[in-house]
Amino acid sequence: MMTFFRLILMIIPVLAAQNAGEINERAIAHHLKRCLDDASREYRRVIEMDPPRVPTADEKDLAVKFAPRLFVTPTEFFPLKDFAVLIHPTEPLIAYHFFWEDDIDFPEDNDPCDHELIWVRYSNDRKTIEKIWTYFHGRILEGGAEALSDARRNGMRPRINVQWGKHGSLPHGWEEMRIVAGSGDVEKKYYPTDQAIALKDYQEGTYRKLSEEGRRLIDHPLAARLGWPGKFTGSWKDFTNFSKLIDPVKTLERTKMIKVSKWNNATINQYFLTYNFRPKTEWP
Repeated sequence: MMTFFRLILMIIPVLAAQNAGEINERAIAHHLKRCLDDASREYRRVIEMDPPRVPTADEKDLAVKFAPRLFVTPTEFFPLKDFAVLIHPTEPLIAYHFFWEDDIDFPEDNDPCDHELIWVRYSNDRKTIEKIWTYFHGRILEGGAEALSDARRNGMRPRINVQWGKHGSLPHGWEEMRIVAGSGDVEKKYYPTDQAIALKDYQEGTYRKLSEEGRRLIDHPLAARLGWPGKFTGSWKDFTNFSKLIDPVKTLERTKMIKVSKWNNATINQYFLTYNFRPKTEWP
């Protein structure tokens, strides 16, 4: 009889986690449709079933140890508005969320920030970084040997280069990485689509679009009121001059937005931000 009850006690958390996962998927679907009341209601249910916890001192140290170094161009218009960290409760994973003031191409999207993020996987002994992933316009890029070597030369903190105005996160050594450009991309006429191209070629297409045509919805009244630049006025060298360091750890010291949870978007919605953000991939 005791064995049966022990089995039940083991099964209940698994079923609860599965149920929370289903509710979380519904919450994200509502969120992506901008049904914010419905999304928040479902996120709240997820949090009630599987609440985040405050990290221990060691976990906080771990999050700081592997925190990224952000490098923007000297003419980046939008400041880093907020920064949040989610530590996975059972896997050696940390998610770092960046909330830039906005996205140069989307003045009309009703999101008062541009939500970007990266993830790191650390070793079981917690001493070294093993993998780096970045979110890049709906894609997940995995940093290679160059990215890992750079991080290990810099106290385990990965270098992330940030696109001007658009804030796609680029790992160190990004130039020769391959991605498939889609027909829905804003700059689609400036590079081949539906086939793998070098990320450098993708970036050059982005640069040409922003410097020749300018940003999307260049005459939008909100962007005009806020004084957004219409075009990137520098050279290609300027566009890829990722030389200005932004240390998000300093922002974290101010915001203290750090929790242990596998529910990234629910925790951000319920614990961290008072404004809307676009939900992104939970884990790589």
